[in-house]
Amino acid sequence: MQCVKHKLFVCGDTHGMTKDTQKLNSENFPEQKELTKEDVLIQLGDFGWVWFPFGQNKEQEYWLDWLASRNYTLAVVLGNHENYNIIETLPVEQKWGNEVKVLQRKEGAIYFLKRGAVYEINEKKILTIGGAESIDKESRIVNISWWEQERLTFDETEVCLDEIDAHGKTFDYVLTHTCPTKITREFTNSMAKAKCSVSNFLDYVDDTVTFKEWHFGHFHRDKAVKRGKYRCHYLNTPYELI
Repeated sequence: MQCVKHKLFVCGDTHGMTKDTQKLNSENFPEQKELTKEDVLIQLGDFGWVWFPFGQNKEQEYWLDWLASRNYTLAVVLGNHENYNIIETLPVEQKWGNEVKVLQRKEGAIYFLKRGAVYEINEKKILTIGGAESIDKESRIVNISWWEQERLTFDETEVCLDEIDAHGKTFDYVLTHTCPTKITREFTNSMAKAKCSVSNFLDYVDDTVTFKEWHFGHFHRDKAVKRGKYRCHYLNTPYELI
């Protein structure tokens, strides 16, 4: 009997916006027609579809149900534009070897990955580190359109480093929302985005771990650098991790 190898994909920001989520429809992502719930798509932050209290926004409710009902399983690396206050109320389960927050819908679930955690997903060892600092936070409203949890806490960085050590500092993929500061110049001229405490921490992680590829969103670009070792995702269709 032939062993079925389940697939793993990543995609960029969706922002709680229809136009940015349409990269996941069957026309743009036709591979999904052959996928199952054992196949996983990891969204790389600024998911944005958990923004309003559940049940209070029809567009949000529609897209959460749509995303949860896909042939694949959706997991999310948290970004900076997320309603952390709501996400933190979700129940916790063990999945893929670590903790996840679970948003259960009628036809499936969406999983929010822990920041600074290691997961084993479809035979791939993955380090996930969400978060980034918003450059537009001065124009946003605290706990309405901006949440301070976008930044990593000291405890989160310590747990992340412990996880890295426990797994031998070697991974197939590193999946984050932003990227190391040393890589930001390839994607933006914004000094504000370069002066990010999460990116600074990722510089240390980059110097500490060994990996095949590093994937992230945040910069609204679709571009690979360093011979494809670092890859930013935005509007392109999901990218398969081999």
